[in-house]
Amino acid sequence: METIGLILILAGTLILLILAIDVFLTVIHIGGGGIISKPFTHFIWWIFSLFSGHNPTSPLLRYAGGVILVMLFFFWLFIIWLGFSLVFLGDPDSVIDTITEVSSNEVGKIYFVGYTLTSLGNGDLKAATDAWKIVTNIMGMGSMFFVGLAISYLLPVLQAAVSERTLSTYIYQLGNTPEEIILNGWNGKNFNSLHQRFSTLETMILKSSELLLAYPILQYFHAVKREYSTPLNIAKLDEALTIWEIYEIEPNDDSFYWQGLRKAMDNYLLKLERGYIVPSNDPPPFEYEKIREYWDQSDFSDKTINEKLEDLKERRCLLFGFIKKDLWQWEDIKKA
Repeated sequence: METIGLILILAGTLILLILAIDVFLTVIHIGGGGIISKPFTHFIWWIFSLFSGHNPTSPLLRYAGGVILVMLFFFWLFIIWLGFSLVFLGDPDSVIDTITEVSSNEVGKIYFVGYTLTSLGNGDLKAATDAWKIVTNIMGMGSMFFVGLAISYLLPVLQAAVSERTLSTYIYQLGNTPEEIILNGWNGKNFNSLHQRFSTLETMILKSSELLLAYPILQYFHAVKREYSTPLNIAKLDEALTIWEIYEIEPNDDSFYWQGLRKAMDNYLLKLERGYIVPSNDPPPFEYEKIREYWDQSDFSDKTINEKLEDLKERRCLLFGFIKKDLWQWEDIKKA
């Protein structure tokens, strides 16, 4: 076998190995996506962002998640085709004509790999030797396994997308802004009604954080309406918790409900850091004047508030980056 042929076989084998690792990390391993699927899906999202004019309410973005999901499947399929084609191209006599027994040309080998991967059965070409017949069998079985694995990945992603929309709507119903979440939960005496919602939200957010890690492609299922946008509503809820923490709104035994939800949000943000969210360079503004009208804030000077905000800077920059990646702005979480 010539040197060029050996190089082709090694290159094809390396491509297939990288693909196997990528599919494993993306579909089976709960770890935030594969080594080539990450940049590929990000690139497709960038194209959608470009053609939508970076407008978060563009109808075009409705289809981004579904299109990226389908294109990822065909991208994997193309890589498999490419890898095995290089392997078969490495040997001039790997594929022969079934009638004339003459070695196939390069196009014929690529064609042979293609119809073997799609399980169309043998046609006018066949593997030349026993060794290549075994490789053909491995290729066919690998293709069947891949298709089954891909389908088992597609359906749960769609179910997870529905779960994310449910979480977003639930948060949105608490209030249109971070201030409203707190004010709507206050009955003049306590936050009992909000405590009940927090208990449910804590479970939902913990589940959502695991779904985000298992299916990072969920980040591209964009919602053009604020009530369905996961980044907006997650940021809004966390900002409400930040207001609670800075102003010590309920510093008693009932703060347990707030702390539990805050820890759930900590877990969610930890998953974001493992994805491709780039934190904003600067934190968003902290401007919530309505809160001062309902609670006495005389004990909190601007210096005290700024010191607390500095401790939360990294957290708020990450949430700001989460929003901007989805093409929204921080002002969108404060729209009544």
